[in-house]
Amino acid sequence: MQKKKLDPVYHPVNLNRKENAQKAYETYKERYPDIINGYSEYQRARTLEDFSYHLQYIEESIAVSDAAILIDYTKWAKVLLASLGLPENCLRTSLEVVRDVLDLELPEEQSKKTHEYIEKSLAALIGAPTTIPSFITDDNPLKQEALKYLDFLLLQADRTKARNLVVELVNQGVSVRDVYLFIYQPILHEVGRLWQLQKISVAQEHYVTASTQQILAQFYFQYIARNKNIIKRGKTVVTACVSGELHELGIRMVADFFEMDGWNSYHIGANSPLQSIETTIRERKAVVVAISSTMSFHIPKAFSLIQSLRESPDTRNIIIIIGGYPFNIVPDLWQQIGANAYAKDAEEAVSLSNELVP
Repeated sequence: MQKKKLDPVYHPVNLNRKENAQKAYETYKERYPDIINGYSEYQRARTLEDFSYHLQYIEESIAVSDAAILIDYTKWAKVLLASLGLPENCLRTSLEVVRDVLDLELPEEQSKKTHEYIEKSLAALIGAPTTIPSFITDDNPLKQEALKYLDFLLLQADRTKARNLVVELVNQGVSVRDVYLFIYQPILHEVGRLWQLQKISVAQEHYVTASTQQILAQFYFQYIARNKNIIKRGKTVVTACVSGELHELGIRMVADFFEMDGWNSYHIGANSPLQSIETTIRERKAVVVAISSTMSFHIPKAFSLIQSLRESPDTRNIIIIIGGYPFNIVPDLWQQIGANAYAKDAEEAVSLSNELVP
């Protein structure tokens, strides 16, 4: 749990990604002709795309003055490439090419920083694992039920069995919160891990996510909306993903946790345009907005949203809770972009809001 309001110090940067990705690709072709000549057209297109991704994460590391975002991405890419059967050297050489291109193309002060961060990422590759452990851990009190839930969706493609499993747990006395925290939450991380390890397809990952969204919706109406024991607080929170962000399920669970705590949650979901979020806050007279930004390259949109909210007389005093993967990597990132607090999960988001809005 982290909260403290500081002046934002996030500084977006533009490394001319499209042009420099192309230059990196051309340089790579010159250095490693045998590799490129053996690629299909699809593989060549993906190689160019990979250079663009490298540059995106370099931009965000520079913007927050912390190599952690690039280092984390590099380690993630190592696991993925190993799962695809590709040698680590292809990641290392591609980063070296980007480093050398930026050394030539950027102003000296900026190139020194990109050079430093890429070198740190290359160093981090040494000894970095080529696999990652399961998110369904031994200390999970519902570990066996979570594994069974995942089995129903992945192996049997049966969302009815998955739904019946969690319904039966609640009927047996397991709290709705625990189902969210110990089944839904680790399952979402786990399917991402399985895709990264190339053990499941994108279609399977999407099926688990879509099925869980459907089950969550049923859960909401059965156990939250109809729960007469919830004491209403008379406060409203707006929950949303920044524009372009499609990973919605986490913030949807945040909205449900607010409802279980007696808040009125107005959930507008994935890919929410800045103007829509601002308008909704005013119309609903919200006192808190909870924003999710899962992908690091969406940080600029989170920053723009917060800046816009602070500039408007109608929303400048709104409490802004931010969450998402990049905020786990850079501990003070939430401060840099001007939020009031950062929460690692739904429970913490509600607890923080109750502290900040008595």
